[in-house]
Amino acid sequence: MPISLDELFERWEAETDPSASTLSSWRGIMRDLKSFVGDKADDITRITAEDIVGWKDKLVKANKAAATISRGYLGCARALLRFAVANKLAASDPSQGIKVARKTKAGKKMLGYSGEEVARLLDLASAAPEPWKKWLPWLAAATGSRIGEVAQLHFSHVFEEDGYHVVKITPAIDAGSIKNAESERTVPIHPALLAAGFLEFVAEKGQGPLFYGRSSGDPKRKHASKGVANRLASWIRANGFSDRRKAPNHALRHWFKTEASRVGISDSVADAIQGHTDSSSSGVYRHIGLALMASALEKIELPPRRGVSLDA
Repeated sequence: MPISLDELFERWEAETDPSASTLSSWRGIMRDLKSFVGDKADDITRITAEDIVGWKDKLVKANKAAATISRGYLGCARALLRFAVANKLAASDPSQGIKVARKTKAGKKMLGYSGEEVARLLDLASAAPEPWKKWLPWLAAATGSRIGEVAQLHFSHVFEEDGYHVVKITPAIDAGSIKNAESERTVPIHPALLAAGFLEFVAEKGQGPLFYGRSSGDPKRKHASKGVANRLASWIRANGFSDRRKAPNHALRHWFKTEASRVGISDSVADAIQGHTDSSSSGVYRHIGLALMASALEKIELPPRRGVSLDA
């Protein structure tokens, strides 16, 4: 019996339990693919490689970024069609081997903030009365975290372990999510955050989320912390951080990686702090402890001294 794209998506969703953000974006991608293939959407076995190529070409002509097409549109279709093959719903995956040939043009690569910009942003944050404006830039700069990871922190995620004050980067108890298994980690709190009164803020805030009121608890809906992260990005942009090659929140993560390299922190330790996957064969055997992370973080000066360059 034929299976439609909609039915395939429902089966994939039920089995893989994707995050709310993935569901939201992939539903839109599926609508676009269904519109392109027409009545073939009612029977996935009728979708051909030529259809996928034609869809990809349409996206290229619409000036979608190569990374967006590759990781977003084709990535979604490939995951679903491979799921169909694995579950004997289709004999082959028509998206196999189809790629975007277009290269990223010079002047388009995303960049990190300079030390001057981080210092200015942290000055602005320190003067802000709202907790999410005040602490999220500091947390991102002090841990290199994705802003969504720290935006969903709960009171219970801040504690003491082995003599260190730490934050636990983990899915929020009210259906918040993080990128992948490697993203879950425990990171020492930077001395600058301790000096600025972060622990006192957490104690005063009490039980529950630190930066939002409450979320629905429905894993299929966007988590409330997403709205906080979006508002923070808008606030940063409104305060003069207008370079489109520097994502207002994520440029802090880029800066942390660059600064870690500048002060001599090894890639493996920086990866452990930031929740980056170590893809080397030895990476699965390497476990970075709190003492080593704390020692590394002490080398990251916050706020950065103005005028310090990568070659300093």
